[in-house]
Amino acid sequence: MTQSSSSPAANRVISLNSLGRDRSPGRRILAECRDQLVNSLFVWLREVAAPVSEELFLLADSTRERLQQTRYLDLRADVEKDWSHLVETFRRDLSAEADRCQNQEAEKDGKREASLEIPDFEGLQLVADDDLSEHIVIREFSAQLSETCDEELYALNRRVAVLLGRDELTESDNPLAPPVVCRALSDACATIGSNAEERLLLLRRLERHLHLALPPIYQQINAYLVERGILPDLKRNYRRSSGSAAKSATSEPDSSSPASMTPASPTTSGLNSSAGILDALQRLAQARVARLPAGLSSDGGNAMPGAMTSGPPGEALDPESVSRLLFSSLNDLQHAPSCEPGGLIVNQVRLVRESESAQQVGGLEAVTIDIVAMLFDFIFDDAHIPVAVKALISRLQIPVLKVAMLNPGFFADRQHPTRRFLGSVSGVSIRWGSLVDETDPFYCKLAELVERIQADFEDDVEVFGTALAELEAFVDECQVEEDSTALTAANIVILREQDAEGWERAQRAVQAFRASNSPPALIDAFLTEHWVGVLHKIAVREDPNETDWQTAKEAMKDLSWSIEAKKTPDDRLKLIGMLPKLLAQINKGLDSVDASPSQRSDFFDQLVQCHSAALKGETHATPTPEIPPASGAENASPAFSPSEEGDLLVTRSTDNGVEVEEVILVGASPIWRADDREIFRLVSELKRGDWVEFHELEGPDGDVASTNRERLNWISPQRGILLFSNHRSAKAISIAPEALARQIRDGIATIVRDEPIFERALSGALESMNAR
Repeated sequence: MTQSSSSPAANRVISLNSLGRDRSPGRRILAECRDQLVNSLFVWLREVAAPVSEELFLLADSTRERLQQTRYLDLRADVEKDWSHLVETFRRDLSAEADRCQNQEAEKDGKREASLEIPDFEGLQLVADDDLSEHIVIREFSAQLSETCDEELYALNRRVAVLLGRDELTESDNPLAPPVVCRALSDACATIGSNAEERLLLLRRLERHLHLALPPIYQQINAYLVERGILPDLKRNYRRSSGSAAKSATSEPDSSSPASMTPASPTTSGLNSSAGILDALQRLAQARVARLPAGLSSDGGNAMPGAMTSGPPGEALDPESVSRLLFSSLNDLQHAPSCEPGGLIVNQVRLVRESESAQQVGGLEAVTIDIVAMLFDFIFDDAHIPVAVKALISRLQIPVLKVAMLNPGFFADRQHPTRRFLGSVSGVSIRWGSLVDETDPFYCKLAELVERIQADFEDDVEVFGTALAELEAFVDECQVEEDSTALTAANIVILREQDAEGWERAQRAVQAFRASNSPPALIDAFLTEHWVGVLHKIAVREDPNETDWQTAKEAMKDLSWSIEAKKTPDDRLKLIGMLPKLLAQINKGLDSVDASPSQRSDFFDQLVQCHSAALKGETHATPTPEIPPASGAENASPAFSPSEEGDLLVTRSTDNGVEVEEVILVGASPIWRADDREIFRLVSELKRGDWVEFHELEGPDGDVASTNRERLNWISPQRGILLFSNHRSAKAISIAPEALARQIRDGIATIVRDEPIFERALSGALESMNAR
């Protein structure tokens, strides 16, 4: 963190370690932060056991491979048995790992010279494949967590550096950073997993939960440090540099460029492959200089043929004047009314590049204009971007060009307000697909913000930051409405699941009894048509009573035994004694399923005859009765015969104004083709916030009539049912995972990959430049 000694911020930063390491207030505060991190993660890990166990059960339930299923279930059993030991181990290891990291940092303070010595390679050894795989996963896990917590770590790294008396601190030296957490979590997982594969599986289960839990914890620690007066005014903002020596986040601008826009302090976060574009930019700028005739320089030091001049003929403008004239023309172009013929999208940056003013700029500026033009070429040629979205983005061409020329580091900084706003445009447009309704509230909001940027932006990139904050607030507000629809639909799905599970449990109980007892025809028909409904009612109660369930199951045995011929006086006395209670219980059960009087009389008339014969030691022969099914029993199974591969069954219902379309796959064989299993794997990896495009087909040829994109808002923890909805209507789609896999296989649905528009264009531009 580079700070001028004359700046107010620098004057407020004091070394907290100047009194000696043992009595250092900075290290005491850091220890308090470490304890806060350990305690918060300890509570989180203790509470995350239940969802992890449920996820392992769903993984086991979704796989068709017996060995894999056993592995999931065994790991689930270990989690339920040994989780408290894992939690305590994590607490101990995290404290130790943080101390170790801090102590290593302390040793570095006194051994800066030693790091330049030739290292001793005597202790090097080969690493086992499992250990290497685990190391790679931990490193990947740590990097992803760092990206998730980027905003929080920006401030935390700098505050911890102050506590340690350092000017700068890399993330690997921060005892509170994600690498420390990940190493401790991996070591703790070793207390449960019997091998590396199981440890990695458990670590992957914890990963998605930690992405949600860690940022708020870091926010709390930052807030605590602010209360203690540690860099209380630190903000991540962008401002104009005050001197010609100022540098951008990643590169030094050309001397002919206008005063550059730079981050308040250097940062390496957010730099990915896009950083390579800066290397390409410098390389192409140098190549451009090399191609100039001898005696001419790219910064306009000597007049080029046709150069803009002022004063006597042949006198060239200085570089600063050239840049000022170029920016003046860019401002005029930015605020000029759109004149694109017939709505045709034109690459305005290419027109700028061919203008007289742009021909005289320095090498770095010239290449920057070329790169921005190339970026918009890729965006406008991208067939996956709707035309309406391209039209919106086209209105940002000149503002984006000005941002890039003010600070070429913009290309490599993903946290730059302009980059983030463009990413948000991509995030919003994913909900539309190929067709955009220009009356859509999201489109109207984007158009409003783009128009404001086009009107207001001069050189302050916080115009983009303000627009981004407003867009995020709008998306959050709309998401609340979508969540309301999803909540109503989720409650419907939960009730359906409970109902289906109740029927399955009731049917299993009846089928098990029939298989082991072979009841007479009268009783067999009664159980399958009526008593299964009674058992279902008990199973779906909000407070299921196992005593009632067992009593209902015992009633099946008593009823079947009651019509058998009684050969001994004891059996006859037993029957006479049990009949009043048995008949009352049967009547109570029939009441619960709303059996009609005719249904009761038909059954009881025959039952009386059977009991009379049984008391005489005889068996009453009765024809198999045709008893109408109990109310609701028709829901237990579909009323059609599915094909061998199974068929999609679609039902629709409305509750509280929300229409729910439920899709299940019935009759499918458990043995799927290899490509089906791969699709099912992709479905199982879907998470909340992902998008799927559904196609409505019509006609004998199955032509696509319409498409709708739906957002995954909820996943049932019981059966993994996926619930989709969007902002356009109070409608939700509830679909079983195997049904969605079938739809994807048949081309009825497509998983939408959320690859940001600008990032995709940046990658294409980099490949194109590297090919030169």
